Amino acid sequence: MPQTTRATVSELLRHHLRFGLTLLAGPDTDTPIQHVAAADTLAALDRVPTESLIVILGSEPISSYEIDVAIRQAAARDAAGLVFAAVRELPITATRLAERARLPVLGLDDGRDGAELLLDIDRFVRGGASDALARAAAAIRAAQQAAELEGPDAVRSLLDVVSEALGCRLVLDETRPTDQADPGAVVVGRHLVARLVPDLDDDATRVALPAIAALVSRLRQRELNRRFAPALTRAGLIVQLVLCDRAQLPQLVEQAFQLDFPVEQAHVVAWLQVEDAETSSLVRARQVLEEAELSALQVLHARPGAWHVARLGGDLIIVRTGPAGAELHRQVRTEVGRLIDVLTDRGDIVITGGLGTPQTGPDGLRQSAAEARVAADSAHATGRRGALVEADATGLRRILADLYSSPLSRNLLSEMLAPLDALGAARSRVGLTTLSAYLDAQCSPTRAAEVLHLHPNAVAYRLRWITEALGADLTDPDTRFALQMACRVRLLNG
Repeated sequence: MPQTTRATVSELLRHHLRFGLTLLAGPDTDTPIQHVAAADTLAALDRVPTESLIVILGSEPISSYEIDVAIRQAAARDAAGLVFAAVRELPITATRLAERARLPVLGLDDGRDGAELLLDIDRFVRGGASDALARAAAAIRAAQQAAELEGPDAVRSLLDVVSEALGCRLVLDETRPTDQADPGAVVVGRHLVARLVPDLDDDATRVALPAIAALVSRLRQRELNRRFAPALTRAGLIVQLVLCDRAQLPQLVEQAFQLDFPVEQAHVVAWLQVEDAETSSLVRARQVLEEAELSALQVLHARPGAWHVARLGGDLIIVRTGPAGAELHRQVRTEVGRLIDVLTDRGDIVITGGLGTPQTGPDGLRQSAAEARVAADSAHATGRRGALVEADATGLRRILADLYSSPLSRNLLSEMLAPLDALGAARSRVGLTTLSAYLDAQCSPTRAAEVLHLHPNAVAYRLRWITEALGADLTDPDTRFALQMACRVRLLNG
């Protein structure tokens, strides 16, 4: 049968996991193996074809004299190599004979059967593509069985059985692959987290690698789900705490204690707006947010302290909980800054962030989240995309954040501006900015016109249709104050 692959002693040694062969003496040759022959006696060596790999079967010890004779006879037959199934170490005379004859002399690892080795090498020499496909299929079957295992060592166990089936070692490289088409890419969700690297590149490995990588991806996803399940449950609670009416707090606080979330401690919140820098696709935006959430979980959970990551809409809420103090705020600023660097290093994500002040208890968590959200929204609205903005500890923004944290206040302020919203997005924006500038200028059309770069008559014209739409009396101080607060909150929120 014609040989379809170039089998050599060197190739057999490279497939150590498959064949279990070790070079005892002689060169690591690239001479092709034309045949595979077995011999159970020294006399049988005279009958093997030339250019064969000869396997000396039997489990009984062989004397030094018999080893020397076997090497001389194999060299006389121009053998491609000589394998001793029951020899682990050669005497010095045999080693010198093998070196002079340039004959590779191999030993078989403990526990390996010589007859099975003979058949396996014969398939390797004669099989060609069919041998590669058979090994690939065996590796995939072994991986499928191992993928059903549970536990923290499931990935390692899978790689061990696959490596044995393939005859080469597979290593999990935690460095994220740069090419999504990498056949060994390990993907969690849509996030590239690692890659499988074989120490031997052959047909069987190339066929099996994508399927094995997919199974490892499934195991990694299961591992992450198990690892972060409590964190994801607490994340849902955090979202409820941030958004709920105050009357619901006692019930949510009870849930927090049940989930071992120390809501009574101090909290610092970072609010991150995650945007895809390349497209405006909603599908792509969701994918980017999922990848950012996974990276945040992996990065922050490796840092000291209690960190929580929640997802709300297209934003990430990062919460650091611990003892009150300035150190808590400094740590969040540093670690969130590093996280933003990790996320933006890939080049296709823009992160605009806001950082709240340290606050204690469930109300404090809501307050810090409101401050962080207002700071992030303000940065975005004023053209500072990509920045991490801190909320001021005192002053107007904190007051506005407190207003914004209350659903009742948000609803009341939104109702005041609803007639402008009904005019459409563009006209509402013009009305909002004009009214805000006019009220900030203490109802002076001239000063408002300077801020808006308009003629005072244009401001007066706009104010007529704005007041008509709102049905508001701007001569009333309470009305002016309420509208000014509503405009400020709306503008800070972008």
